[in-house]
Amino acid sequence: MKALQGFMEKHFIPVATRISANKWIQSISRGTMSLMGIIIVGAIFSLLNSIGIPAYQTFLKGTGLANFLSFVPAVTINAIALYMVFLIAYQAAHMFGKPELGVNVGVIALVSFLTLVPLQIKTPKGALQAITSMNVDYIGSRGAFTAIITAMIVTTVYLWIVKKNWVIHMPDGVPSQVSKSFTDIIPAFVILALFALIRWGFSATSYVSATDFIYKILQTPIENLTGSLPSFIILIILAQLLWFFGIHGSFTILPILMPIWIGYINSNMAAYHAGRPIPHMFNIEMYNMLAIGGAGGTLGFVIVMLLFAKSQQYKKMARLVILPGLFNINEPLIFGLPIILNPVLFIPFVFTPVLILLLGYALMVTGIVGVPIGLFLPASTPIVISGIMQGSWTYAVWQVVAVLISCLTYYPFFKILDKTALEDETNAALLKEAD
Repeated sequence: MKALQGFMEKHFIPVATRISANKWIQSISRGTMSLMGIIIVGAIFSLLNSIGIPAYQTFLKGTGLANFLSFVPAVTINAIALYMVFLIAYQAAHMFGKPELGVNVGVIALVSFLTLVPLQIKTPKGALQAITSMNVDYIGSRGAFTAIITAMIVTTVYLWIVKKNWVIHMPDGVPSQVSKSFTDIIPAFVILALFALIRWGFSATSYVSATDFIYKILQTPIENLTGSLPSFIILIILAQLLWFFGIHGSFTILPILMPIWIGYINSNMAAYHAGRPIPHMFNIEMYNMLAIGGAGGTLGFVIVMLLFAKSQQYKKMARLVILPGLFNINEPLIFGLPIILNPVLFIPFVFTPVLILLLGYALMVTGIVGVPIGLFLPASTPIVISGIMQGSWTYAVWQVVAVLISCLTYYPFFKILDKTALEDETNAALLKEAD
């Protein structure tokens, strides 16, 4: 354990700390997390439209509710990249010390992103004029990485121009809102000219658009790399090791994976709606499945502590952490028990999520348990409720089974802790009586 701790402190933790503290990583993380509300609302409407009961579907189609329920997903989940580019640029302006320019940067990033979207010009038979339309695939999950890159470029160029003071200054007395609008003119012109050139350059290639290039060269390979069982296991172990040594593992891993998981939403929802298998199994809910009760899958640990603790120390601790644990909050347990740097709990804390992953994967591959859709639900959503919202009652049942597995893995290690604590309490009581 000392050798592992020394290796982690020397080679691994400094790198993880730099990653989690990186301003761009934090901007992407905060920007994508801000999307949770519209994703949840869009998903609820989509789920209501996708319930696979024949009589229910007949009712929806007969009453026209099927079309009504499809409107909200079309402008939320199916247009997710539009909101990503604005929110990431907005958060980046805050992270780089220019919060007053957040809206300005966000709007220009949005316009720059739309500049890259291919337009289709068609003249329907009998029409008096041509119709220009936008391919909505480019503003949905397909454009997620383009949104991130666009937000980064726009924020960098905009803040650089402002730093150089290459902006139009209005006289004193002009309202600040009017003055700010003139501040945008030079940065907006330079940035949009740049993105127009990028669009024109890619239109002359076989990729046709920058979005297609980024999707094929960057987004798809990364999705394939992180979408396998071995890579997912490695990511989980890395996150758990960071947690064990006192670094917020989720803050290090999740910002890297969130854009990828957002890219899964459209295709997973489309497959669910059509009654087909979920194409992207290793999504955000698979990660949440391993963190039932919090990192390390500690809800089972808390239940074991509540039911079997004999020492006063752990009886009191169990009463304190059971309610947060039900909502997947376990920082009081990790830092208060503590779990971090506790050699007795190293094995169950790091490897319980891996065990749950392997068993869950086997059950999903064999069709016994439904694959979760991968909706972005609040991390505090309790089990069963989150399972049903992920599209499968069998997955909700599996969440309960996962908690029981957690109980079994943590039980023998907790008994060691409890026995030691009970002996210490007994000895302390004897010494007090002797005095």
